[in-house]
Amino acid sequence: MGCCSLSARQAGSAGTGQDEVELLKTGRTRMWSSSEGQSEASLHPKDPAIPAETEDVILWGRTREELANLLITQPISGWEGMNIQSLGEIIWSSLVFLRSYCMEEMCERYIVLFSFHLLILSVDRTKKTLVYEGLLPLAGMRLREIVSAISHTFEISGSMIESRLICCQNSADFDMWVQHLQHQIKMAPNQTHCPVSPNNISFLVPCDEQWKKRELMRHLLCNAILNWEGKPIQHLGRIQYLTMVQVATGCMGDSEERLLILFPEDLLFLSVDKDRTAITYKGKLPLTAIQAKEKSALLGRLQFEITGSLTDPILITCSTAEDYEKCLFYLQKPEKILEPLTLQPPPIIPKKSRQHQ
Repeated sequence: MGCCSLSARQAGSAGTGQDEVELLKTGRTRMWSSSEGQSEASLHPKDPAIPAETEDVILWGRTREELANLLITQPISGWEGMNIQSLGEIIWSSLVFLRSYCMEEMCERYIVLFSFHLLILSVDRTKKTLVYEGLLPLAGMRLREIVSAISHTFEISGSMIESRLICCQNSADFDMWVQHLQHQIKMAPNQTHCPVSPNNISFLVPCDEQWKKRELMRHLLCNAILNWEGKPIQHLGRIQYLTMVQVATGCMGDSEERLLILFPEDLLFLSVDKDRTAITYKGKLPLTAIQAKEKSALLGRLQFEITGSLTDPILITCSTAEDYEKCLFYLQKPEKILEPLTLQPPPIIPKKSRQHQ
C-alpha cells in the first residue's frame, strides 16, 4: 500500500553519532532521523516502472484533473460518511509521503484539499485504486513549515487531529500546499461546518432512530466541535451510546437540551444550536468519578441523577424508555459487597497406622 520499510544504521557523519533510519520503497528512498522523528532527504524516484510526478502526470499516467474526475465518478474503497460530491470543489491534490507520530513508517498517500476538509487516501499500486484513510476538518487545524534539512515538508496538527508530517515531491507542490492550506484554514473558523453540515445535523437531530445515531456518531468523529478541550474525540475510544436528553443542574435552573455520549471511560456532553448548524463542547466527566441513581419513581418520568465529587448533581431526562435503560446500563456500577472472611480450621491429616510385625 505504499509504505516504506525501516532499517536502522549509524549515521556516517563524524561527531554526530546519530542513529538514522533508512526508509526503503521500490524506487524511492528516504532518510529518517530517529532522534528528531523527521525526514532528512528528498524523494528520489529511481524505478523506471514508476514514473516521477511531472507537471501533467500525477499517478498511473493520469493528470490531476483526470484523478479529480476519477474521485467524483468512481467509488473509493473503504469510503465512510457523506458523499464525496457533497464536500465541494477540489482545490488542490497531489501524491505525498505522510507520517503521523504513532506510525513507524512513512507511507505514500494521495491527499485532496476541499474547502473545509483534507481527504487522505492510500495508494494501491497493484490494483491501481485509491483507498479511504481519513477525512480531517480544517477548522482548528494548524500548519507549520519544517525549517531544517528536511526537503519540502510541513506539519499539520490541531486539537481534533493527530499531528502529521507531509513531505511533498518538489518545491512547487510544497508551495501550493502551504498557500492553499493556510488560506482554507483561515476561512474555516468563519464556517464552523462544511457546506452540507447544517443539513446533516438538522436531519439527524433529534437522533430518534438507530440510523440517525450511527450517522451522527460518524459526523462527530469527522467534523470540528466548537470549544473542544482535551485530547481529540477520536482518542476517547468507541462510542457506546448516544442520545439527546434534557439536562438540569442546580445552577442552570431550567433544563437544557444536550447530546449525551457514552465512551468506555468518559461521559461527554455537547449542545446543538437552535438552527441545528453547529455542535459545541459542554463538558466531560470520567465514569469512575460519577454515580447514576434512578429517579423515575417521581410521576413515572424517565429521569436519573448523576452525582460525583467532580460535579454538582445533574438531573437527566430521557425521551424514550430505551434511552433511559441504555444510559443506566452503562452508567450504573454494581455495588461491591465484600464478603466477610471466615477462618476455616486446617484440614485434619490422618495418622499413619502402625503395622505390627
